[in-house]
Amino acid sequence: MAIADWFNHLEHGYIVDLTRSIGLIVLLIMARAVILRSLSANPHIPIEARRRWSVNLRNAGFLLGVFGLLTIWARELEAFALSMVAFAAAMVVATKELIMCIGGAFLRTMSNSYTLGDHIEVGQHRGRVVDITLFSTTIMEIGPSHAAHQLTGRAISLPNSLLLTNAVIRENYMGDFVVHVITVPASYSLDPASTEAMLLDTARTICEPFLADARRHMNHIEARYLIDIPSVEPRVAIQPVDDKQYRLILRIAIPAKERHRVEQAILHRFMFQTYGKPAPEAAAP
Repeated sequence: MAIADWFNHLEHGYIVDLTRSIGLIVLLIMARAVILRSLSANPHIPIEARRRWSVNLRNAGFLLGVFGLLTIWARELEAFALSMVAFAAAMVVATKELIMCIGGAFLRTMSNSYTLGDHIEVGQHRGRVVDITLFSTTIMEIGPSHAAHQLTGRAISLPNSLLLTNAVIRENYMGDFVVHVITVPASYSLDPASTEAMLLDTARTICEPFLADARRHMNHIEARYLIDIPSVEPRVAIQPVDDKQYRLILRIAIPAKERHRVEQAILHRFMFQTYGKPAPEAAAP
């Protein structure tokens, strides 16, 4: 019985508001017609003045009608607005991840952070970009460790929402040539100065065919993007680790596609010169 009474009250309220709305519209139309007829019946009023009165009455009637209808239906409009706000809030909560993915896609487009074919790192994931959609980015994984540079054969689909909370590292930002870093641990039983010179000589020998092209490419990148470019000449730095070992940090400029092959060639030759025998899987550069 209570529900039936509520529906009856609701229906009665709508009928009253509808009646008031119709009455308001009829009243405004009649008032405009009466005023225009009075103006037309007066021959002393110029035609331009009648035209202005007609336009002003039409505009005033429209504004009064809108204001009156809003006043009459204010309660219903308020309830409808509250319903729409609640619906919008529910939609935002339900589609939060999708909205964040779209936001990440917009951020990627505006910042031009990467495109197809780029080698990127987002969070703990590294790989070559093979597909980009509005909601996700697909990469072919490079690894398995951070120091490796081979494709693992696995595809990783990253939601674009990660771009809003993680830095994007673009490994091939400089194009066809990259500045590559190789870290080699060594024991203090090996003289640091001699080991450094040996590793540097090995890197210079293997990287010699690429240096001229790398230098031209880096100069072009520096002039085009107005950024500081490191030297393409091989560089070695020594970093102590503890009382048993230290690290040799080698920096070289090489073609991006040759990164893995050149790294392995340097390591195999260096290990052969250091320990007197090549590793079984060593390959000539």
